[in-house]
Amino acid sequence: MGADHSQKDSTPTLIGSVQRALRLVEAMHAEGEATAKRLSRVTGIPLPTVYHLLRTLSHEGYVRCEHGAFRLAEDLPLAS
Repeated sequence: MGADHSQKDSTPTLIGSVQRALRLVEAMHAEGEATAKRLSRVTGIPLPTVYHLLRTLSHEGYVRCEHGAFRLAEDLPLAS
């Protein structure tokens, strides 16, 4: 192991599901309120994945759904 760091070692490991969830949050912020189908279109995330992410974000209190439209919760559960 030693101090020899290759280019591959300096590349960060990214988690795709987290990146997709953040794209979804950004899209909801930009859209204000949108259906899952609309969010899928604007993000390029497949609709089934959008539903899974929305279900998780909703369960954690970040997203609200009313009449089939999703929006960010007004009181996001962020650490202060």
